Amino acid sequence: MNAMKGKEMKWIAAKDELPNASERVLLFTPYPVFGHDYACVGNKESITTCTVRINRRQVPVFTHWMPLPPKPEQHS
Repeated sequence: MNAMKGKEMKWIAAKDELPNASERVLLFTPYPVFGHDYACVGNKESITTCTVRINRRQVPVFTHWMPLPPKPEQHS
């Protein structure tokens, strides 16, 4: 079952809502922890456990997430 079916492609603030535990999602970080990439694929555990040190405070790395788009259709 595809999590995107009937959902709008928009970022969801992690402080407002988290994905289902088993759902793989696109994650966004405002911090340059991945060099020039500010997005990656992860899950709820990634959001709740990954932190970065900013001004002597540990803060969540990922601030927003969105469901992954559907896989491309295979044409044979």
